[in-house]
Amino acid sequence: MKYVRLHADKNGNTHFEDATLELDEADYRPPAPLAFVSHAYQTDGVQFIRLPSGWAADALQVPKKQFMICLKGHLEVTASDGKSRSFGPGDTVLMEDVDGKGHRARVKGEECLAAVIPVN
Repeated sequence: MKYVRLHADKNGNTHFEDATLELDEADYRPPAPLAFVSHAYQTDGVQFIRLPSGWAADALQVPKKQFMICLKGHLEVTASDGKSRSFGPGDTVLMEDVDGKGHRARVKGEECLAAVIPVN
């Protein structure tokens, strides 16, 4: 499964990195057929967020390593290295920039709905 990492380097600059989450064939929910499953992440819960059209923020740092899964709309995220990526429905980002310079984000077009899942 493809996803994007947003992380800070030792100098505090944030960068994007394309990543792949390994999915292994497993007897996940018998008697259903075999499925491809990742390892289990420990989480404190899940939150859903709605960012209205025009929403924008500078110098954001996530409070904790977290997945963001875009459900509706588009969110443009800019790392401190100046590179931007736009995320839309189905896109998954592992936000790890808890330290450093953080990132900027803005909603492109209509509102953005997302699921945010902090992981340990």
